[in-house]
Amino acid sequence: MAWTAQRDQLLATVLEMDRLGLVSGTNGNASVRIEAASDPDAFLVTPAALPYPTMTPDQLVPVNGELEPIEGDGVPSSESLLHLALYRARPDVGAVLHTHSVYASALGVAGRPLPPIVDELVVYVGGQVEVAEYGFPGTEDLAQAGVAALGDRRAVLLPHHGMFAVADTATEALRVCALVERVAQIFINATAIGEAKEVPAESFKAERRMYLERTGLL
Repeated sequence: MAWTAQRDQLLATVLEMDRLGLVSGTNGNASVRIEAASDPDAFLVTPAALPYPTMTPDQLVPVNGELEPIEGDGVPSSESLLHLALYRARPDVGAVLHTHSVYASALGVAGRPLPPIVDELVVYVGGQVEVAEYGFPGTEDLAQAGVAALGDRRAVLLPHHGMFAVADTATEALRVCALVERVAQIFINATAIGEAKEVPAESFKAERRMYLERTGLL
């Protein structure tokens, strides 16, 4: 079985994603880039419709740029098109996670972006988390809408469909998912009792620069 280290890392991440309640049942998906001589767009992705608690490393599916399995006969996630589009658009990205967490999903359903109300959202995610245009699950329309709304940031909300996060590693992408969910909860609670004020402009500018330096995008 090839890509053992990547399989172990990805499986550990999705098990923690499930434990944290960022997904339920078999929803959500995750992937990491892999090196494959046959294709520069290769990545390892979670299989379709398998529950996380019983998932094993050999069930993770390595695919090429045509989303065909490189080895084995597993069925890759139905959202693999968006994973592929994100990798092609963002060379800095090494991992992609898709969650259905409650508060982030609520913002997507409401069509409300998550503004930079907490310093960490700027430093670790890059600023406001936008809501993508709607695209039917698993389609090229969703993939392109997700890429466009993500820009150079690390998270994007999908209307009626949760959120995606990207980072250099699966562990860091999970950190982004958890952070966005927490800030989404803060935002919803703050708007219920008053106004959710954004980070001051000067702080935003400094923190945005920190983000670009951290991610190598500057």
